[in-house]
Amino acid sequence: MDQTASAATNRNDQLKLDARSCPGCGHSGLEVFYEVKNVPVHSVLLLPTRDEALKYPKGEIKLGFCKSCGFITNVAFDPTLHEYSSRYEETQGFSSTFNAFHRDLALRLVERYDLHDKDIIEIGCGKGEFLTMLCELGGNRGVGFDPAYINERNQSPAKDRITFVQDFYSERYSGYKGDFVCCKMTLEHIQKTAEFVRMVRRSIGDRRETIVFFQVPDVTRILRELAFWDIYYEHCSYFSMGSLARLFHHCGFDVINLAKEYDDQYLIIEVRPLNGQGSKPLSQEDDLDELRRDVEHFSQTYEQG
Repeated sequence: MDQTASAATNRNDQLKLDARSCPGCGHSGLEVFYEVKNVPVHSVLLLPTRDEALKYPKGEIKLGFCKSCGFITNVAFDPTLHEYSSRYEETQGFSSTFNAFHRDLALRLVERYDLHDKDIIEIGCGKGEFLTMLCELGGNRGVGFDPAYINERNQSPAKDRITFVQDFYSERYSGYKGDFVCCKMTLEHIQKTAEFVRMVRRSIGDRRETIVFFQVPDVTRILRELAFWDIYYEHCSYFSMGSLARLFHHCGFDVINLAKEYDDQYLIIEVRPLNGQGSKPLSQEDDLDELRRDVEHFSQTYEQG
């Protein structure tokens, strides 16, 4: 056996099985393939002093892979360590490249789903930039939820048509109804993914025409490029195209669009509440075997990256 094959065998022998159930599908047992200790629990939290930054809490990353649905989660994640507040600086709005992508995405969604004079909800709206854009482009009304929202930054003329709630979205806000519900770059921060997506489904109720849009990072790029720098504590949940689609099928939605965006860094999924028998699965959803190989590749070679 050559050295490469021997190293791969040793790495596979070291894989551990965590007994916890998958937060995406409930399958028992997650295969842990990547571990890092003493990781800062925040990467974009602005702290006033060097001393406070050095003393800020650290956590552990232990990525577990579900062989049943392909979901990847940090089994060592502790949500009580997090602080999502006005000190949380997540915006990418100072990048002209990102702003061009953001506007193009908003325009496509407005056109595709005729978002004109409609009610729009955004879960995890950050500083409100995308929701504001959707309301500007289509003359829509909006409600955004995020504890990190800063009212003084929003100078849009559409601001009067938008309500911002500086809180996490939860069952208590299910009374807000939208024709379009979006959630961008938030689901990867949520540990109990299926529980969260089911809550979104319950909030929609019998409004069968409501379109739901989610955007998350693509884990296959991270695994194939050995991009360990894109694995950090805030992101406790990681998705491929297939695992993301399987989650929404599992939670009562019909998948109508699934794609990669922004130089294949992001996944987008568009769904509607399931009404009777769902559509035939999209070809992109059939990725479990390939994802398994990507996990093995990362596990065997990331230390050489």
